[in-house]
Amino acid sequence: MPKFTIDLTDKALAGLQAQTNRYNGNTGGTLTVQQWILLHLNEMAIADDLAAAADQLRRDAERDGQAALDGAVRAARDQLLTALEP
Repeated sequence: MPKFTIDLTDKALAGLQAQTNRYNGNTGGTLTVQQWILLHLNEMAIADDLAAAADQLRRDAERDGQAALDGAVRAARDQLLTALEP
């Protein structure tokens, strides 16, 4: 597994620590700065695939929602027509 070493100024590290603390506060997590950096690098690495998956899920949900609406409208039509029968 490749390893990278980076140099940061104290000010940069303080900023990253603040971001990590905010993230941990919002998520209830306990990530270290290193873990937070790795998480966000991995998120960047999957960003295109995740966007494509989200688009497909949205299209699927829209299709399923339209099918459910069409079925509900047909059922309401049938019920209203039945109510008109003598």
